[in-house]
Amino acid sequence: MDMKAVTDEELMARTAKGDRQAFDTLVKRHLQRVYSLSRGMVNKKPDAEDVAQDVFTRVWIYAPRWRAGEAAFTTWLHRITMNCCYDFLRKRGSEAKNTEIPDDLASNEKDGEAKYADRQKNARIREALQSLPERQRMAVTLCYLQEMTNGEAAEVMEIHLKALEGLLVRARRTLRPMLEEMREGT
Repeated sequence: MDMKAVTDEELMARTAKGDRQAFDTLVKRHLQRVYSLSRGMVNKKPDAEDVAQDVFTRVWIYAPRWRAGEAAFTTWLHRITMNCCYDFLRKRGSEAKNTEIPDDLASNEKDGEAKYADRQKNARIREALQSLPERQRMAVTLCYLQEMTNGEAAEVMEIHLKALEGLLVRARRTLRPMLEEMREGT
């Protein structure tokens, strides 16, 4: 059977029955998105990898509880990811913030000046995101990095649309001076 043609919902039904191949297909299909969302929340690559692994462990464990039709699989998956990120941040506290060795220092390659500047800019953006309170950071990550609609993000966060919009307004207000400073400093 061609697993690419199988829907997430069918794969979840098979995963709930212990089908490893169906589960592996779900992981391959959604790992990058889960990792990206985790990275936006916890900042460090190894921590984001740990969170992603925890997410898929929970998907495997809780697959029998998932109910088709109550929420889209991707919404359920994002909720699990969000909860795993929050759990990680609560366990690690401030230790999880800004302790990563920058890519440009860890690399042995001789990079061009433009590549170095891009890395520095991305590091400053990640740092600015990390300065946001968790719920604002999640809203920004879902809407801007994961490119979800406000409605989808509100559903994942289990909040009203107006509450999500308020989080985004406050996050933009906080980020604006930092991002303008970056733009002027470049």
